[in-house]
Amino acid sequence: MNGIDNLMYMSSTSDSAGSVTITLTFKSGTDPDIAQVQVQNKLQLATPLLPQEVQQQGISVEKSSSSFLLVAGFISDNPTTTQDDISDYVASNVKDPISRLNGVGDVQLFGAQYAMRVWLDGNLLNKYNLTPVDVINALQVQNDQNRRGSARRYAQR
Repeated sequence: MNGIDNLMYMSSTSDSAGSVTITLTFKSGTDPDIAQVQVQNKLQLATPLLPQEVQQQGISVEKSSSSFLLVAGFISDNPTTTQDDISDYVASNVKDPISRLNGVGDVQLFGAQYAMRVWLDGNLLNKYNLTPVDVINALQVQNDQNRRGSARRYAQR
């Protein structure tokens, strides 16, 4: 990100799922639209150096400030609805449309989305003439995974 106007510093965080957030902090008064374009241009140069899985998943550049403007809570009148159900609903149906609204820099979801562990029954696999690889392939088609990888060092010319 060298050469971006008014860039003060960068920080990054990552989680065990392989997600990474890199935050760039600019001097006060910097035009956020120009900063976003400059960051996007630098990112386009580095994208071919990233793992294929990351490139397929996509990389986003967002303008935002570090303070919350609004915090919203979601509840259900149905006593059988769990917190995970609500979180999954918000992640699947609410988060993306709100993030696309003009003026919204970032939408942060507090709460966990569903995950699953799959236990295979060897007898059923044999009955349907399937292998564990068949199950893995079917899950990968229906599931979005960020795999860990490495990025080669990028030298600016």
